[in-house]
Amino acid sequence: MSFKTILVPISSPEASRSTLDAALLVAKRWGSHIEALHVRADPRGLVPYTGEGMDGSMIEEIMDVTQREGNARASETKAMFETFCTENTLTISDTPSAEAKVTVSWSEDTGREDEIVALKGRLYDLIIVGRPLATSPLPSPITLEAALHDTGRPILVVPPETPTDIAGHIAIAWEASPEAARTIAVSIQSLSLAEKVSILAPKLLQPLPLKPSDLVDRLIWHGITASIHEFDAQAGGLGAAFLAQTSAIGADLLVKGAYSQSRLRQMVLGGRTRHILNHTTIPTLLAK
Repeated sequence: MSFKTILVPISSPEASRSTLDAALLVAKRWGSHIEALHVRADPRGLVPYTGEGMDGSMIEEIMDVTQREGNARASETKAMFETFCTENTLTISDTPSAEAKVTVSWSEDTGREDEIVALKGRLYDLIIVGRPLATSPLPSPITLEAALHDTGRPILVVPPETPTDIAGHIAIAWEASPEAARTIAVSIQSLSLAEKVSILAPKLLQPLPLKPSDLVDRLIWHGITASIHEFDAQAGGLGAAFLAQTSAIGADLLVKGAYSQSRLRQMVLGGRTRHILNHTTIPTLLAK
């Protein structure tokens, strides 16, 4: 599929500029529309979490502070977005253009970011989110999980450092799983446009039920010539191994199936995806 509409949740200037920059790299390949979505926290949502013994005036003060902080963050984030548009000479529009060019728009909502992204994300071809950081609550890992599990759409997780290119050399993490098959299917046009495609094929004690050469044969039908990159690995460390091998071959995009919500499949595949979500330094496309 092509990624003509892209949703980018942006939470703050510090956490989101690199995510927008990565979204622009993708949009330039497809002539896509980027919608930057900023969600303000609803102060009323804090009321159930206030402690017992707090009177009405204290609760009202907490809500006022939350409102002021939310307004300030929204203003700063929109200013960053406008600077991004100016620096890249982007057309701000929320209607399709007859020309195949990148357009951008800004939208705001109030509530829980994860819930709003889970709902709105179903309308877009791709959702681009920043990789969560251990040192900061933003970008929100809860929003990332909602985008992955509750939208039915592929997501692109981008690291804090802005990449120089995305999808020029694509690495496929081959696990012979339904999730891997789904991710390859939604990525097929990106694979067709890539200058190089590599299949990361782990050599495990128990071989995968489908050989990587089987995938090579099927991709040829789409005009995609893929090479196989084999490496020794253990099932328990595949997440880290996929990242290391992607870097070793110089790929700028990793395509991987995400774990499903099935408890058994999470036990098998969840650790791999979790490691990648927490540590990737390479843009990673996930679907399930």
